Amino acid sequence: MATPVIPSTNVGIYNHFREATDCNETTNLSLKSIASGGVGGNSIQNTFGAQGGPAFQFDGGLGEYQLALEDAPFAMSSFFGGYYL
Repeated sequence: MATPVIPSTNVGIYNHFREATDCNETTNLSLKSIASGGVGGNSIQNTFGAQGGPAFQFDGGLGEYQLALEDAPFAMSSFFGGYYL
């Protein structure tokens, strides 16, 4: 089963990034950690299920090329439309 696509409007860390990356946590979510897979703000490290992973590893939806999305600055808009194949 594929994870959902990040929509292009009304994006939320809990409702969209968490589901699209198969993040295991439901509280203490960090955009930096979900994007990069590393340690985020307040030393939060999010983990991922087998269907997902850090958002910088999205396979599709981000155009012909991908920026270094695992590096700061982290912007939710950089991941609009992203998903795993």
